[in-house]
Amino acid sequence: MFEKIKLENLPKGNILTFGEFYKGKLHNSSLEILSPLKNIAKSLNKKLILVCLIDSFKNIKNLKEIKKSLADEVWFVINSELKDFKDDLYTEVLTQIIKSSQPYGFFFPATKIGMSLAPRIAGALKVGLCAHVNYLEVKDNQIVMSRPTYGENIIAKLVSKSFPVMATISLGVFNIKYGKEEPLMKEIIFPENFSWSSKLKIRNFIPSKKKPTKLSTAKVVVSGGRGLKNKETFQKLFELAEILGAEVGATRPVCYEGWVEEERMIGVSGVTVKPKVYIGFGISGALQHTVGMENSEFIVAINIDKEAPLVKMANLALICDARKILELLLKKLKS
Repeated sequence: MFEKIKLENLPKGNILTFGEFYKGKLHNSSLEILSPLKNIAKSLNKKLILVCLIDSFKNIKNLKEIKKSLADEVWFVINSELKDFKDDLYTEVLTQIIKSSQPYGFFFPATKIGMSLAPRIAGALKVGLCAHVNYLEVKDNQIVMSRPTYGENIIAKLVSKSFPVMATISLGVFNIKYGKEEPLMKEIIFPENFSWSSKLKIRNFIPSKKKPTKLSTAKVVVSGGRGLKNKETFQKLFELAEILGAEVGATRPVCYEGWVEEERMIGVSGVTVKPKVYIGFGISGALQHTVGMENSEFIVAINIDKEAPLVKMANLALICDARKILELLLKKLKS
């Protein structure tokens, strides 16, 4: 079906990226991060390689998408023990691939699995790791990674002093793009004495009853900050969202206050959104949040502070109490 290659014979010095699978489907985030990395690989004259750990090739549900991806090659490691994510086994498999192929860089989507796996591998290799990167470029033949820092109030540009260059890339920042040529498919053959055992035993898997948010693809987003004052007022955003056919987003502080689950956090530590309409209720607009919504087509800001950063970047700003506007808007829409 495709070429088989021994672990010790892997080509060296390329750009590798982690292909995260869930129930036989490659996660969209793994396709997203290929977009900026393709340009990086071209600039450095290297191949871009997607590395996938799966239990069975026959169970892949979106193979057509993989064959259209921007990767130059797709490497598969296939073993029944890879069916469920096991931190220690996944770490060992990828560490062996890195030691053999000596890549210039290895990148992960900033999913829960990516953020769990990347630091383990970096620790095993004793190399640096840059988290939540939202922009990459090549300068002086080096990869320069940008990410918010110092309380996420400024953008830092970082260059790795260790190799491979390793980073997690923020979700939703880049659009999925497809290539013109189908990538080469290869299966990595591990030595017979390699241990596929794990200290983790998956007894049962029960999926969450909560429906996953569709923030990253929503056309309308209503988002709330501390200007809504309390959890009870914030929850009214869900009423508004239902009427508008929107998704609810939030700033980091209100998530940490427990007003809403963290999966609704917009910003460098959360989701990046690009809706047609973004409405911010009581949000000042710290850099940590605005980098996650600045590409919205039309921004509405509701805040008592006319000097708030979000007010200044808005297409329409209402200088008033966000709580009162929310109440009046719900009353008007319900009537």
